[in-house]
Amino acid sequence: MGVNRLFKRILLVLTSGLVATGLISCASDNSPQPLPMPKISNEVKLQQGWVQSKLNNSDAGSFVPTIYDNAIFTADFDGDIYKIDPTDGSIINQFTIDKKLSSGVGVSTSNIFVTTKDSLLIAIDKGTGKIKWQTPLPTISLEAPQATSNVVIVRTNDAQVLAFDTATGAPLWVYQKPIPPLTLRVQNSFLVIGNEVVVVGLPGGKLALINLVSGTPIWENYVAVPEGSTDLDKITDIGMRPVLDNKTLYVATYNGKLSCVDAMSSNIIWQKKFSTTNGVVVDEQNVYAVSQDGIVYAFDKATGAQVWQNKTLQYRSLSTPALEGNGILVVDNDGYVHMFNRNDGHEMARVSTYLLSGISQPVTRDSGIVYQSANGYLVQIKNY
Repeated sequence: MGVNRLFKRILLVLTSGLVATGLISCASDNSPQPLPMPKISNEVKLQQGWVQSKLNNSDAGSFVPTIYDNAIFTADFDGDIYKIDPTDGSIINQFTIDKKLSSGVGVSTSNIFVTTKDSLLIAIDKGTGKIKWQTPLPTISLEAPQATSNVVIVRTNDAQVLAFDTATGAPLWVYQKPIPPLTLRVQNSFLVIGNEVVVVGLPGGKLALINLVSGTPIWENYVAVPEGSTDLDKITDIGMRPVLDNKTLYVATYNGKLSCVDAMSSNIIWQKKFSTTNGVVVDEQNVYAVSQDGIVYAFDKATGAQVWQNKTLQYRSLSTPALEGNGILVVDNDGYVHMFNRNDGHEMARVSTYLLSGISQPVTRDSGIVYQSANGYLVQIKNY
């Protein structure tokens, strides 16, 4: 075991002890506790594939790997930027800039884009690792930038959406709406679609489709309306990256609803009362989502009717689901990856991994699912 990995394992042991202490203290104030994890018989071969352990720690959720030109690009808190071979996890290239990063990377034809703890957007030459330009942001960005060949999009922590020219860093437009007194610190709330539009989830439960060139909203619509008597009760934020399936958008809110929206008109096709800060995933029949309290659900994609639910991992801080084989993968707070059958929701496989301290949005490839954990691991999960 290398020195870097050994250090991480020691750190994880210490962290686990702190987490355990936290759970004991939580138990004393009657907060919900998970039941013992049920024993299962592995019906399929779910395994940890390649593991890249060279990354340093990063904020959970903000550092999302990106696939571009059949390579995985990612970064860590210390300013290290990596190009990874997706077949075996080896490092193709590595650059380091003298900045603490606040989010993962966006990639265009020529550049890699990162945001920093001191509120900068930086463009780095993809071939040399040299900084091409940097520009100040109004506040910190906790979300990875997303880029086309001409435009890079950033969403800052005060819910401003900003566009910059990829070649020069010149500002192109800003989209901002008034925000409620209290909001979530979201890390995945927008999606660039092609070279034409960006769909953005906003505080207060609003979804907007914006012209990528002009910054003009094509439509804006509430997918959930804040309710309650206090500002805390009224927190209803979109804390997930919207999912586009054909011409339909799927989006869920914290303290709100799971919604199916016509992407052309913004008309709501169906809704279910739901609360989550995780993303959803969609296949040919269903929408799969994990509620705020850790229940895994499948809903009929056309009607929103509940197909199944699984409560066996409730209160285990489950991740955004991912599709793999005939299953749905989620990662829990102890680093176990669980696979649920898509048809009836029973758990059909489980594997222990290095994925601790919180993970990124899953990245799906034909060869498996790739996760980045806050404790500095990039891990491939495969259904062999």
